Amino acid sequence: MSTTKVTGLQPSRVRGAAPNSNGLNEYPIASGATAMYTGTPVRIASGTLTPCVTTTEAPIGTFQGCRYVEDGEQKFKPYYSGVSASDIVGLVNDNPGQTYIISSNATVAAGIVGNNVEVSAIAGGSTFTGKSTLVAKTTAGTAGKAGVGALRVVGVVDEPGNKVGDAYTKLEVVLNTQAANFRQVYVDAPATATAGN
Repeated sequence: MSTTKVTGLQPSRVRGAAPNSNGLNEYPIASGATAMYTGTPVRIASGTLTPCVTTTEAPIGTFQGCRYVEDGEQKFKPYYSGVSASDIVGLVNDNPGQTYIISSNATVAAGIVGNNVEVSAIAGGSTFTGKSTLVAKTTAGTAGKAGVGALRVVGVVDEPGNKVGDAYTKLEVVLNTQAANFRQVYVDAPATATAGN
């Protein structure tokens, strides 16, 4: 029985047949920016990394730690505290095919796979563990929802002691609105159609 919450979005695997390299990409962080924790959904704003603070923002991926120079010393951390430093770089898992493991905040029903769920504490985290406190937000005993949600459930984690109906069922999910899935299209002159004679 799942009695312990898995908080933050923990990378699991890459969908399809491709190998999961767990490769991370680097993005700049502005000195004194808002805190970010391992497993926090993040986005780019004004050219720098920032945490998503609402579920309507499209993340580029999840924060997985950072490095920066403080008082002339190179430091590596599982979270960014908002410290004033130089050369701050965030490490991000931005693979659009990445799946994640996360716990539900309540019991879930059997039909949850394929449905969507919201999240709670999207930008929250612990400076003790460095981990995000984000969890999948469900109404006790339900199977998520067919409508819009921050995450889509692609499976219930297949491991001993984890099943539907547990207090904190571990779910495998994907980001529903990842920025890499959107492309900007500019229309210079719209075409018009005229009925023929």
